[in-house]
Amino acid sequence: MASTPQSAASAASPKTRTPRSFPEDCKEVLQGLRGALLDALTQVGVDPAKPQEVARQLGLHRNLTWKVSKIVTGTNVFAAVPHVPGKSGMDILNAALLKAGAPPAAVTRIQEAMTRFEQMVTDHAGDRATLELVAGGFVPEANQRETMLQARRQAFRGNSATWSVQARVNLVLNILAPSPDDPTRVDLAQVHGLVDFRRLRPDVAWPLFSLQTWDDAGTERPVAGLSIDPLDDPRGVPWLTEFCSDELPEVNVLEMENRIEYELAPGPVGRTGEITCIYGSLLSSLGSQYAERGDETCELACNLTTPAELMHFDLLVHESLEWAKNPRPEVFSKLEGRPVFGAQRKACNLVESECQVHELGRGIATMGTPHIQRYSELLEHVFERLGWDESAFHGFRFQLNFPPIPALGMMSMDLLPAGSRNGR
Repeated sequence: MASTPQSAASAASPKTRTPRSFPEDCKEVLQGLRGALLDALTQVGVDPAKPQEVARQLGLHRNLTWKVSKIVTGTNVFAAVPHVPGKSGMDILNAALLKAGAPPAAVTRIQEAMTRFEQMVTDHAGDRATLELVAGGFVPEANQRETMLQARRQAFRGNSATWSVQARVNLVLNILAPSPDDPTRVDLAQVHGLVDFRRLRPDVAWPLFSLQTWDDAGTERPVAGLSIDPLDDPRGVPWLTEFCSDELPEVNVLEMENRIEYELAPGPVGRTGEITCIYGSLLSSLGSQYAERGDETCELACNLTTPAELMHFDLLVHESLEWAKNPRPEVFSKLEGRPVFGAQRKACNLVESECQVHELGRGIATMGTPHIQRYSELLEHVFERLGWDESAFHGFRFQLNFPPIPALGMMSMDLLPAGSRNGR
């Protein structure tokens, strides 16, 4: 039996080409493709800035000429990546250019530019879809937002199919007020819920919500909240019954060492089984307004575990809590093994998204939303039950379409310096 020496086999292997950095490669390749297309279009007397005219003159579908126009007239080569036609589209374009009288050398130049483009796909991404995501990180912010929105929309559909549940809105409402017994501390009223939640499979049980607190070290602590409405549920679920579906779902209550979890039991599927669950609790004297024992930040978070079309996160801050009127919106990954609470959380956990907080002004008159029916009534009901004056509160809103899962949506604020407690 013959054998081949290892050295001979290695010498016979083709040398792997070392690709350049993506930004450098992408610029050169897209600029080359842009130049080749512009040259060919110019030689047949068409204006690439007018894609409808190009479509008419060359007998092409306007969707193809629109993509070509984006490549040739755009100012950012990275933004042009999603518009590069596939092989069949480029073959149709090249045939039309030749028919219109373009020199064969000009068409050959386009073909060579496309060969370099496909090589770039292989070197840096492996497929077109991944390349578009990579290129999206180098385009202006507005384009990045649109790219990420499309990616999250696709993820929502995939997650809905995978987990067999979905919701239209993941609702979060936090209300911060000074504690009446000790104004140096704060009370927190929380209203959470899933609006138009539906199962896609009847045997699916789903975690509805949990109550937990943590310190800057990331240590979870026991929490006990009082229902905003009088409890009439034998399981102790703090429903805001007036704003839930007519028939409340069956819920399993799981008491753990540092938190309480409420789990939705299996039930009917589709739109006929659609439910809205709203619940609210008051956490009295939750924490100090002042940095102490290493706790320097107030973090209010929403667990993003359910595929949803929208995260609606509102914060209402009492007028006396000046430190809380500049909340920072963030979304953090909750992939297994990564710390997400307190100072242990790392920058690598931050999920890219168009995180913006909109200030809504004083009171609740400006806080209506078309996404949640009777939302203004819900706010009025909560303030009435709490006995708080809604005109003394300032509103802030953080919304995210198709939020990623599993993740943590958060608003955070810096607490007052410890020394300022005594006027120092």
